[in-house]
Amino acid sequence: MTESDELTAAWNRATAALPVGWTLDRLQCASASLAAEHRSEDWIAVAIGPDGEERSHRATDAAAALTGLAASLHSAGHFS
Repeated sequence: MTESDELTAAWNRATAALPVGWTLDRLQCASASLAAEHRSEDWIAVAIGPDGEERSHRATDAAAALTGLAASLHSAGHFS
């Protein structure tokens, strides 16, 4: 399985694990700019709720950010 395939699978698992009404919006690098002092290896996964609420989760790799986002929504009581 390629890295791209693994990321697609992680995205699909996270999407399926989101509470009803939540949508996985994006996965982005945590770097604030191209300047060396703003660079980061972390990833941020972002979901949007049915009322427009935005929630995110930051982790050291993309799959962990996706998994953590879905888990954090469930632990916060955002489920059907």
